[in-house]
Amino acid sequence: MQFSFAQEKTVTGTVTTASDGLPLPGASVIVKGTSRGQQTDFDGKFTIKVNQGDVLVISYVGMTPGEIRIGAGSTYDVSLEDASTLDEVVVTGYKGATNSAKISSSLSTVDAESIEQVPITSVDQMLQGQAAGVNVSTGSGQPGQSATIIIRGRNSLNGDTEPLFIIDGVPVDQDNFRSINQNDIATMSVLKDAAATAIYGNRGAGGVILITTKTGKKGSGVQVKYRSLYGISELPSPKFSVMNTTQYLTYQRDLLPGTQLGDGLSDEQIAAMARQADTNWSDILLRQGKTESHEVTVTTGGENATSFTSLQYFKQEGTTLGSDLQRFSFRNNFNANSADNKLNFSTSLTANYSVSSFVVDALRDSNTGGDLDNPFLVPYGALPYLSPYNPDGSINIWGTGPAANGGSDAYLADGSINYAGVDGFRNTPFIAMNTAALGTDEESEIKVVGRIAADYNFAKNLTVGTSFGLDYTNRARLFINPPGSIRSFRTPSDASLEKGTQFESFYRDANFITNAFVRYDNNITEKLNLNAAVFAEYNYSNTQVGSFQAYGLNPALPGSGSGFSDGATTEGANNDEYNYIPVVGSSESELALASVFATLDLDYDNRFGFSASIRNDATSRFVENRDGIFWSVAGRWNIDNESFMQDVDWLSVLKLRASYGVVGNQNVGGRYIGLQTVGAGSGYQLTNSYALGTLIDPAIKWETSNQFNVGLSFGFWQKRLSGELDYYSNLTTDLFANKLLSTAGTGSASVTTNVADMSNKGVDLQISYDILRKSSTNNWSITVNANANYNKNVVESLPGEFTGNTLRIAEGYSANTWYMVRWAGVNPANGEPLYLDANGDLTNEYDFDNNAVYLDKNFDPTYTGGFGADISYKGFALNTLFAFQADRWKNNGSLALIEDSSLGGNLNQSTSMLNAWTTPGQITDVPALSYGGVRAIRGDRNLEDASFLRLRNISLSYNVASEVLEKTKMFTGVRIFVQGTNLFTWTKFQGFDPEGTTASTFFEYPVARTYSLGFDITF
Repeated sequence: MQFSFAQEKTVTGTVTTASDGLPLPGASVIVKGTSRGQQTDFDGKFTIKVNQGDVLVISYVGMTPGEIRIGAGSTYDVSLEDASTLDEVVVTGYKGATNSAKISSSLSTVDAESIEQVPITSVDQMLQGQAAGVNVSTGSGQPGQSATIIIRGRNSLNGDTEPLFIIDGVPVDQDNFRSINQNDIATMSVLKDAAATAIYGNRGAGGVILITTKTGKKGSGVQVKYRSLYGISELPSPKFSVMNTTQYLTYQRDLLPGTQLGDGLSDEQIAAMARQADTNWSDILLRQGKTESHEVTVTTGGENATSFTSLQYFKQEGTTLGSDLQRFSFRNNFNANSADNKLNFSTSLTANYSVSSFVVDALRDSNTGGDLDNPFLVPYGALPYLSPYNPDGSINIWGTGPAANGGSDAYLADGSINYAGVDGFRNTPFIAMNTAALGTDEESEIKVVGRIAADYNFAKNLTVGTSFGLDYTNRARLFINPPGSIRSFRTPSDASLEKGTQFESFYRDANFITNAFVRYDNNITEKLNLNAAVFAEYNYSNTQVGSFQAYGLNPALPGSGSGFSDGATTEGANNDEYNYIPVVGSSESELALASVFATLDLDYDNRFGFSASIRNDATSRFVENRDGIFWSVAGRWNIDNESFMQDVDWLSVLKLRASYGVVGNQNVGGRYIGLQTVGAGSGYQLTNSYALGTLIDPAIKWETSNQFNVGLSFGFWQKRLSGELDYYSNLTTDLFANKLLSTAGTGSASVTTNVADMSNKGVDLQISYDILRKSSTNNWSITVNANANYNKNVVESLPGEFTGNTLRIAEGYSANTWYMVRWAGVNPANGEPLYLDANGDLTNEYDFDNNAVYLDKNFDPTYTGGFGADISYKGFALNTLFAFQADRWKNNGSLALIEDSSLGGNLNQSTSMLNAWTTPGQITDVPALSYGGVRAIRGDRNLEDASFLRLRNISLSYNVASEVLEKTKMFTGVRIFVQGTNLFTWTKFQGFDPEGTTASTFFEYPVARTYSLGFDITF
C-alpha cells in the first residue's frame, strides 16, 4: 500500500502591469480557498509557501485579478491588466452591472475619486459640473442644505421636477442628504433617457440617479484606512457695495428728500460720527466657519465574502453665527457567495445621526428673506454709524437709543425699551445678533437606509432573487424664542405678562420596498445572447408628523415643559384674555405603489443590441386612473466590432444608440391629490363643522413624458480621446395645471388637473482626452475633460395661456420666462425714470398692464456644464473642476432694496445711489430722488444676467512613495492633500452668489468658499 502527502514548498514571483511591465508593490497574493496570503514588496515580488495544485489569486485595486495554478516550478510571474483598458462596467438599476459596450441608453457616471473628501455636506451637490445635462443648483450655504437637480430641462410645471434617487437599490428622499457620508460612495450614475428610466415607471420622468456605495474586493485581505479633513469657510466677495458712515450721512444731507439724521450736519460733525463708528456689519455677523472630519474604514476580501465598514464624525460651521451641522455616520456593506457561485447574498446598512442649527435665512420655513433677524440682510441694510459694541467692549445684542440721537431706536431717552422700535428697520443688525445669541432653531435627525438581497441560480440559465429595503427618517425640531429676547417682546402678544414661545415637532417617514424577480440568461446561439427578467415590486410609505407650540416661558426653566404657562391662564382688564393657549397638531399619510415589470436584452455578436422594458404601476395616489403602463425600446450598433473596422487601428469605440419610451411622474400635489378631502373646523356659534377641501378631479392621473434619444459613443487612439454626443426630444403631456371652472356649478373657480403640454429638446456632450499617459518612460499623466448641455424648453399648450405675474409660465415660451416693462434709463433733462412701451417707444409712464412684454430671458439656464483637468507626476496630483450655467436671469431683489430711496432714512443704501441725478444734462442710471423709490415700478431694471463660471474644486495631493512606506512596516498608503472649493466665481450678477434656487433673490444664505487640508492613511 502506498501513501502520498502533499508536500509544502516555497515559491517566488513578481507581479507587474501588463501595459508597461512595471512592478506592482502592495498587490495581494492569496492562496485560493484560504486566508493565507501576503502583499508584494516595493519591487512587486512575493514569496509564499504553497502546495502543488494550489491556486494563487493575485489582485490589485484598479486591475483585473489573475490566478496561477502551482505546478512543479518554483517561480511564477503574473501580469495584471488595467481594468480601465477593458470595457467599463456601469450600474443601470434593475439590470445591475453591465458592460458599457452593451448599453443602449444615455447615462453619465461620476466615480468616487470625484466625490471623496470634498467638504460639501449634501451628496447631490457633488454632481454640479460633472455630468452633461444635469443642472445642479444649491439654494443655500447652510451646512447640509440639499441641491435642486433638473435633468435635461424642467419636465413639470407644478409637479416634482427632480430625479428619483436610489441608494444601493433603495429609493430615498431626494431633498435630504445631510446625514449621508459621501466618502462611502463608489459611483453615482445618472440615467437620462427612457431606455434607462422607463423601468422605474411613474417615478422616472425626471431621470434617475443611482448611488452605489463601496464594497470589499475579493482576495484583497484586510485593509484599514484613516481619513481626516480640516477646513475653513468664508463668504465670497460681494459684487455690491454699501455706503460707509461719511457717505451715508452726506447722502442724507445733500441728496435724500425728507427729514433724517444727516440733515443739517456739517462735514466736521459727519467726520466725528464716522470716527466714532463706521461699521462693516459683515465683519460682525458673519464668520469664518470651520470644518472637521475623521473617518475610519475597514475593508475585507476573501475568496467568497467581502465587506466594507466605515465610521465617520463630521462637523461643519456655517459662515454666520448659529449655523452648523454635526454628523455621526456608520456603514456596513457585506457580500458573499457560495463556493459554486450559485447563491449570492448581500446586505447594506447605513445608520446616521445629525444635529443641525439654523439661522433665519430666506429658505427656512416660510421666511421671505426680508425677516429682520436674517443675518444676510444685515450686510446690505444695517446702518454704518451704529456701533456693534457696548461701552465695555462686549458685543451689543440689543440696540441703542433714540433715532434722533443717532441710535437704533431700541431704547427711549429714559433708557426703557422702545417697543415700537426695538424690532424695527433701524435695529436690524441687533435683532439678528440677538436671535443668533439667544434663540434656538435646531433639528436632530436619525437616518437609516438598509437593504438585504439574495439571488440563486436554481437551474441552468435561470436565477431567482429577492430583496427588501428601508429608508427611515426620524427628525425632531426644537425652536425656542426665549423670554427676554427681542423677538419675545410681542410673543404671544404685546399685552401678555409672560413672554416667549417654544415649538417642538417630529417627522417620521418610513419607506419600504420589496422586490422579487426571475431572470433567464442564455446564449441561444454562438452569437446570440438573450437576457430576460420579470419583476414584482411593492413600495409603501408612511409619514407621521406631530407638533406643539407653547407660550409664556419661565426663563428659569429653558426648554422644559415645566416652564410653560398654563393655557387656562387669563389676563387683561376684564380677565378674559387667553394668551397662552397651546397649539397642537398631527397628521399621517400613506402612499403605496404595486408594480410588475419586465426587461428584455438581446445581443448579437457584440455588434447589435436590442433592449426593451415594460412596467405597470398601480398607485394609491389616484382613483379612476390608478394603473399606468410605461415602456421603452432601444437599439445599438457597435460599429467598432464590425469586420470592416478591424484594420482601423485609430478607432477604439464607435457605437450608435437610439431609444424611445414613455415615462411617468406621479409626484404631483399631495398624496391624496386624487381624493376629495374633508376638513374639520368651527361653524355657527363655534360648533364643530366639516367642510370640503380643495376641489379635485377624480380622473386625475400621472404626467406622461414621451422621450426620444439618439446618441453616438466614440473613442479614438486606444480611447485617448473618448466621449458621447446625444440629441434628445422629450414631450411631456397631461401636465398638472389649473383648469378654469364656473363657480356657479362647482363652487370653485378652478381645479388642478391634467391639461398642459411642454417640450424639452437639446444636446448633451461629454468628452475626455488623455494628453499624456503614464508609462515606463513617462511619469506624467494629463487628462482634460468637459461636458455641456444645451436645452430648449417650450410650453406647448396651457389653458388660459399663462400663469404668474412677472415670472410666467406661458404658452409658446420657455417655462419661467420674465414678463416685465422694459427699463430705459433716466431722462438727462429732468432725472425722471424712462421705460419702453409695448412697441419699443420711450415713455415716462410705468404701465404694467399695457407695456409689459415677454423678454427673451428666463430663470432656467439654457446652457450648463463643466470642465476640468487631472494632472499627475510621480506622487503628485492636481485636479480641477469648473462648473458653469449660462443664459440664466434672476431678479435681484436684494440690490433693489438698497437702491430704494424711500428706505434711505432707516436702511443703508447702495453706493450707486450717490450717482442719483441732480443736474440737467447729467448722464446716470439712477433717477432723481425727488421721484421717490422706484422699487415697485422698476420694470426689468434689476433683472440681471446670473450666468456664472465657478471654480468648483481644485486639489493638490501627494501620495508618499511606496519605497518610503515599505520602510515603515506599517503603512501601505499615505496621501496628503490641500483643496479649495468654490474659490472663484466669474459673473455679472451683483450679489454674494449668482446660483441659488429662487428666481428673485432676497438675502439668501450664500454658498461658502472653503479651504481644506486632509490626510488619507492606509494600514
